[in-house]
Formats: sequence, structure tokens, C-alpha cells
Amino acid sequence: MKVKDVMRSDVLFVRPNWTVFECAKLFEKNNISGAPVIENGRVIGVISISDLIKFMGLKLMDAEILAEEPQGLSMLLMNLVKMGKDFIDFKKELERISKVSVRDVMSKYVVAIHPTANLYEAAKVMEDNDVNRLPVIHEGKLIGIVARADLVKALLK
Repeated sequence: MKVKDVMRSDVLFVRPNWTVFECAKLFEKNNISGAPVIENGRVIGVISISDLIKFMGLKLMDAEILAEEPQGLSMLLMNLVKMGKDFIDFKKELERISKVSVRDVMSKYVVAIHPTANLYEAAKVMEDNDVNRLPVIHEGKLIGIVARADLVKALLK
């Protein structure tokens, strides 16, 4: 079985000039964990939830409000009030982060695969490069994406 047999051709992608928040909204809305970054019809990078978490986590981890378990809205508001001056710093940091583009956070090293590669090759490339998805590229153009989950589904058929 070949990559072209299991890949998804309806690829969601992001643009390098999008903000990290726009990217995160796309991920959340479509229940995906990563996407290729496309510019002028070419894949110039890949961005994942891990990239966003690393970036945002490093920037916001000191805020007490994020250090606790998820909680109800009333507890969230109470914590914001308790933060006082820290909240102002937190808000400034959020404003700064909201201006950061995908280009600043994405992985510029693109690991891709050809549609005629077999599934073993795809699994090996994913494992060797510690990635969860591979853009499928033919003649320089993105034609699909294959994720680890797609490989597992193919094995179960």
C-alpha cells in the first residue's frame, strides 16, 4: 500500500503571516494538531500544537493563572483579580504574543514524502524525524498529508 492510498488530499494549511492565535483557532475548530505552512504554492514550514505550546508556554508559564488546573469561569475571574499588577503584565504579554506570526514559530525544516512511497517508508520517516504528520509532495506541490493515525487505520484494514 502506498502513501497516496491513505493520505488526506483535503489539506488544511496555514499562511506564514497568520498570527499564532489564528493558527490555534484553525487547529481547535478542525480538531487537528498541525499543518503545513504554505507560501506561493510551496510548503515552507510546518507548525504543530507542540510548537504553539512551547512558544506560548514559555511566555506565559510564570502567570499563576496558567499554573493551576483548568477551572470554572468564576474561579478564573477571581484569580485574575488576585493577580493585580501581574495581570497587567500578563495582559501585555498576551497582546505581544497576539502579534507573533506563524513564520516566527514554525519549524522551517520540512520533512515530506512522495505519494508513491510505501507505508513502511512513511512510518520510518516519521519515526526517524520525530514527526506526527508528513506533507505529501509531488513535483514541488502539496497534494496531501499523511499522519500517524492514517498509518494505523491502514494497518487495521
